[in-house]
Amino acid sequence: MAKDWLLHPWLERFLPDRMRPVDDHIFSDAHGLVIVQETEGALDRLIEYGRQIKSSQNFKKNGDTFHFRLKVNQKRMKLLSYENHKSKAAIKKRIVIEYFRKSYLPKNRQKRCKEATVQYIKNGQTFVRSIQQSTYFQGIFDKLEQLDDALLGDLIQNQSPAAGAAEHKDGEPSGEKDFIHSGEEPFHQLMELEKKKTESWQELPALINNRLSSLMEEIRRTGDLFDTLDVEDRYTIKRMLTKDIPSLVDTFLSLSSDNRGKQTEQLYEALVKMEVNVGKLREKTEHTKVEQMEQLIELNERRYPVQRKNNPSE
Repeated sequence: MAKDWLLHPWLERFLPDRMRPVDDHIFSDAHGLVIVQETEGALDRLIEYGRQIKSSQNFKKNGDTFHFRLKVNQKRMKLLSYENHKSKAAIKKRIVIEYFRKSYLPKNRQKRCKEATVQYIKNGQTFVRSIQQSTYFQGIFDKLEQLDDALLGDLIQNQSPAAGAAEHKDGEPSGEKDFIHSGEEPFHQLMELEKKKTESWQELPALINNRLSSLMEEIRRTGDLFDTLDVEDRYTIKRMLTKDIPSLVDTFLSLSSDNRGKQTEQLYEALVKMEVNVGKLREKTEHTKVEQMEQLIELNERRYPVQRKNNPSE
C-alpha cells in the first residue's frame, strides 16, 4: 500500500531514480520486446530443468543481440539481461532484478523483489528506472516465481532418499539432461573418458586413438571457459563426453574386424566433426569475452571522460 502511494504521479519527481517507473515506450518497440521475450525464454529453459539445479549456480546465455545471466543461491536470485553492441536498438537497456527466494521470504511477493530496474543511456545521459510495475515485466516476475517453485520442489524431493533412488533407476540416464549446472566443469567426465580409453579401448586403431586424443585435448581447452558457455553449449559438451563419444567407440569395438575396417573412416570423420564443433564453441566464447571487454572500456570512457584544461598561455 505504501509503495502504491509513493507511485502517485505528483510525488514521482521526488523519488530517487531507481524508484521512478520506466516509461513504457522504452520497451514498446520491436527491440524492447525482443529483450523481454528472450529473457522469458531463458527462464522457461531453466524452469523446464529446474529440478536438476543445485543450491548455488550461475547461468549464462549469449544470444545474437543480448546476454542473459542468473545467479542463484539459497537466499536469492539475481538476474541480469542486457543488449550487446550488435543490437540495433536506439536505446540499449540493462535489466537488473534481485529476487529473495520463498524459503527466505515466503509471504509477500512484492517484498521478495528487492530490486527491479532498467538502466539505459538516452541523449548522452544515464537513467535508472523501476520496472516493477511495468506490464512488460509481469511475465518475467511470474517466471521467477515458477523457477523458485521448481527449485524448492527439488529440495523437498531430495529429502527422500528412496524417491531419489527410484527416479535414478527408472528415469532417463543422468547424462541426458544433466547440462544445466554451469559450475560443473567437464574435467570429471574427461577423466572418466581417459580411463575408459586406457582400460577398455585398447583395441582402437592408432588413427582413431590419435583423433580421439586430439578431440579430448580440444574439450580440455574449452573446459577452462566452461562457466562462460551458454546453457545449450554446456549441454553439447557434456552430452559428447557422457553419451556420444562412448556410444560411438563402444559400438565400433563391438563390430567384427571386417566391419571395423569399413567403418574406420566414418568414425574418424565423426570425431573430426566433434572437434571442429568444440573449437567453434571455444572461439565464440573468446569472441564474447573480447566484446565484453570492449563494452567495459566504452562504458568506462562514458563514465570518466577526460576534461581538457585550458592553457593560460594560449
